[in-house]
Amino acid sequence: MLIYKKAGLLLTAAISTTMLLAACGNSNSGSNGSPSAGTETASSSPVQSNSTEPGEKIKLTLMIAPVDDPSGKKEEEMVAEHFKDKYDITFKPWDANAEKTLKTTIAANEPIDVAMYWPAAMETFVDSDMALDLTPYLDENGGEWRNTFVGNALNAGAYDGKVYAVPYAAVYPLLEVNKDITDKAGVTFPDGPLSWDDFMKALDTIQVKTGVTPLGLYKDWGPWVSRNNLITIWPDDAKRSEFASGKIPFTDPLVLKAFDASKELYDKYVYPGKGALSTTLEQVNVAFKAGKVAIKADVNILAAQSVKESGLKNIQIVSWPNMGLNYVLGGSNGYMVPANVPHPEASVEIIKYLTSVEVLQKRVDTGAPVTINGVQSDDPNFALYAKDIANIQPEEIIHLSPKISDILNTKMPANYIFSGKSSLDELEKLRTEATK
Repeated sequence: MLIYKKAGLLLTAAISTTMLLAACGNSNSGSNGSPSAGTETASSSPVQSNSTEPGEKIKLTLMIAPVDDPSGKKEEEMVAEHFKDKYDITFKPWDANAEKTLKTTIAANEPIDVAMYWPAAMETFVDSDMALDLTPYLDENGGEWRNTFVGNALNAGAYDGKVYAVPYAAVYPLLEVNKDITDKAGVTFPDGPLSWDDFMKALDTIQVKTGVTPLGLYKDWGPWVSRNNLITIWPDDAKRSEFASGKIPFTDPLVLKAFDASKELYDKYVYPGKGALSTTLEQVNVAFKAGKVAIKADVNILAAQSVKESGLKNIQIVSWPNMGLNYVLGGSNGYMVPANVPHPEASVEIIKYLTSVEVLQKRVDTGAPVTINGVQSDDPNFALYAKDIANIQPEEIIHLSPKISDILNTKMPANYIFSGKSSLDELEKLRTEATK
């Protein structure tokens, strides 16, 4: 299930296949076979022209369903049925070549009419004037459409005050806490933000008073620790943004503090102790279920299934700890419209339907949080799986350079744990090169 295309747009490439869809995976599978919708394969001919004769239905081509996303296929079917009497819709499979496909069809003046894309990665289209500004549509009728979105979810696709992509699903890390263990330790976690210092004190208390290893952290999700610390360590948003844009060096004392904190966590509290950097997800799940781990690090969209499979009855959903600023790394999947579509109103109508309660309730029914108000769930924890959507901070230094992204997503904090400050030398060199 998809997280992002570039290594840090949401969380990490390592979990891309377990989340919204594998953005980096290749596929030759087609879209749904609904009789009311045309289909193409990834190798089919260019998108057909949108020219419309009098009396004909408007022809639209949509690229909205990542190839392995069951919810996406269902949504194609719903769109085809909902608009069968109004639009002649062809569905084009979404795959890892989405950016190239979009740019090629835009340049050929045969744009995809609606495409799934990452709101936080829209800059490449915005800077090239290839994306339609959705702000007027969000604000019409007193902001009717805008008001359906939760918190500041729309900020992910906003550039210079204009929204170019709207999100439908947000992804970020959280903690699942076995309260049977923490209650024995006398530890209480807040319902709201969790500071790093309070988090570390709680882990120490759990370990001392119960003998249980405090935290289970899947090896490929370890980079979240240092990445989130690098987002939240700063005294204010101005400094955070300066670091994200490469204006503050990796030798800065606060950067070192963020990495030192990550190292301390692994040195003291991560299951199973020695070998924590190579722990598999299955090992974490088994340990959590057996009560050998008090807290499991997880992803919000996987939390419902994780809680269910654990069999534990007394679990608290807790925010990922921050070092000062109340943010969490993450991102979202969403929809965009190329700037040169011939029927922008039709494209926007499609997106409004795709982000409606009628459609997104289906995702909620599978346990996946979404970015709109009005959906309902029988899961008592469901609202908690989406409670930090408004705190997602997609602006990170990983976007400064692909090589920086690769190091922070695949080699940290391990390199720092083993090599200390010297492991930051390459990052500093890359930062300098990227900001020349």
